[in-house]
Amino acid sequence: MLLRLTMSPFDIAVVGGGPAGAWTACLLATRGARVAIVDGSHPREKPCGGGLSARALDLLRPLGPARPIPGVTIGHGNCSDGRADVDIELTPAGTGTPALLVASRRDLDLTLLEAARAAGAELVAERALGIERRDGGWTIRTARGAVECGCVVGADGANSLVRRTVARPFPRRALSIASGYYVHGVSASHIDIVFTQSPAGYLWSFPRPDHLAVGVGAQADEATSAQLFEMAAAWIDQRVGSSRGALTRYSWPIPSLSEADLQQETSAGDRWLLIGDAAGLVDPITREGLYYALASAQLAATSLLQDHASRRYLEGLRGGIHHELRKAARMKDGFFRSAFTGLLIRALQRSPAIRHLMAGLVSGTQSYAGLRRRLVLTGEVRLAAEYALQGYLT
Repeated sequence: MLLRLTMSPFDIAVVGGGPAGAWTACLLATRGARVAIVDGSHPREKPCGGGLSARALDLLRPLGPARPIPGVTIGHGNCSDGRADVDIELTPAGTGTPALLVASRRDLDLTLLEAARAAGAELVAERALGIERRDGGWTIRTARGAVECGCVVGADGANSLVRRTVARPFPRRALSIASGYYVHGVSASHIDIVFTQSPAGYLWSFPRPDHLAVGVGAQADEATSAQLFEMAAAWIDQRVGSSRGALTRYSWPIPSLSEADLQQETSAGDRWLLIGDAAGLVDPITREGLYYALASAQLAATSLLQDHASRRYLEGLRGGIHHELRKAARMKDGFFRSAFTGLLIRALQRSPAIRHLMAGLVSGTQSYAGLRRRLVLTGEVRLAAEYALQGYLT
């Protein structure tokens, strides 16, 4: 018989203590909700670029100066199609917020988890093994007991147990795979991005305080981990060489939903919500998910504290985050074609306006909405025309 871990049910249990889950719990607990975070994985490093854009950092302003996010402030980025490359300056936002901060997930996740606990959320340091409806709420089973709650929030990633319980798992075609290495003993103050054609995707090198995170991302049905590891290792040998320390492998799935997938996606129902990667909230081009994790956490917390949480959450998701991700999904198929990436690199080389536009996309100050108009205004007619021809206009 399972031993109940609490004498009375929680209002809300969040399964998963990463950025999406911890930030949801923090916001809810701050407003008086009794919240549990069910996650037995801390402390740990997680495979992820760890890039926090200016708009993501703005969402974390309520943490205040007492809880700074440790990381590497990025001053510029190198973008390449494998034939030519260009350097892009990343200037801080008008508020002084870095355009891009790269954090170790161990440090970032721990900072947000500690903030949630300080606000009153309770950490149940156990892995969720099963979830069942019971008495108008939910029972979450762990190896040592059970957590009872009125509502459950799935913040447990692409392979979400909550998602598999209340909805359906992502099909393989809706996933990307990212594989690469932590390169110990070296770091930097810039990022590297290299577009790849086979498979269609890109390689990145993001600096953490004491190592580089180098990896390659591509659709799961178009690449294997072995292929991506080989590509990442070749780049490390060429660009980092003998100055590096040990290499540690990592690999993980990333949601990469099509426009049709997003239109069919239901991320909330009776007393349950999905957020972050568990809801498929990842840019299908850049595979960036931290901003969407934090934004969906904010939307979930606000919705759960009001009546008809499911309806409010879905309306907010579809009118905001989904709208942006659908635009990216329409762009995705043509974006990594050599005709477009080559045109983009050449435009970046000659045009300060295009470099400024790209820097805005990295920092989040330029969304996909309005991108066509901004491209036209740069005077880069061929790039704007290619953008239009590939169906990116809407």
